[in-house]
Amino acid sequence: MSALCLVLTTLAAEPTAGEIALLKTFHQEFIHITPGTGVYPAAFTLGRAEGGEENERPPVEVSFSYDFHIAKYEVPQNLWEAVMGSNPSRWKGPRNSVEMLTFEEAQQFCSKVTELMRISELIRSDEVIRLPSEAEWEYVARAGTTTVYSFGDDTARLDDYGWHTGNAAGNDPPVGAKKPNPWGLYDIHGYLWEWVLDVAHNSYKDVPTDGSAWTKGSDESVRIVRGGSWKDKANKLTSSYRFAVSHDLRDDAVGLRCVLAKIK
Repeated sequence: MSALCLVLTTLAAEPTAGEIALLKTFHQEFIHITPGTGVYPAAFTLGRAEGGEENERPPVEVSFSYDFHIAKYEVPQNLWEAVMGSNPSRWKGPRNSVEMLTFEEAQQFCSKVTELMRISELIRSDEVIRLPSEAEWEYVARAGTTTVYSFGDDTARLDDYGWHTGNAAGNDPPVGAKKPNPWGLYDIHGYLWEWVLDVAHNSYKDVPTDGSAWTKGSDESVRIVRGGSWKDKANKLTSSYRFAVSHDLRDDAVGLRCVLAKIK
């Protein structure tokens, strides 16, 4: 079993009817990504050749030999509360993205929601809900594009696609209030930073090129978040911008988006 897989060690209680309804909605909101078919290229270039930060280079070609599902929305607070039993968010709203959660808590959510969805027979025993790898995240964020943002290079268009410091008063709107990227993912640019599986590293030299996560860094307490947030300027909302933070960071600009995939 790879490092991407989550080990389920406790048995969850039988979900209530209300919880099952939320789990069904969550399941229906996944988008099937099939690299090498249709609009989904088998490979893409991770990072940037020019501009951006030093840790976005050198650009590396990543190839996928597997399919997976990605949530079109960040995890909303009503689902988090149903799964975890509490809501840590500062900006309350049932369909607002959950925030104020650490990397470990994001992992715990993925483990618990996996078990609940198996009990509810929404996913198979060989499937798991987890955080995306950096490569998976940027692949779906770019959505087949090579531009700075998934909608192009013009920052003047950013207001249509993302919440950032220029148009947001806080983390107050529900998920999906802006336009989606070309593959139907909402709030990829801005709204909340999103935890990914990877340990922080200073460059893409020797990064895995098969879509898997970089999980053996020198300091596993430093993790990566992606996408920018409502607190950030346009340069941090690009498809390739990387931000290294402590694994125990709690911030009202950090949340998560999930992947549904087969266990490797």
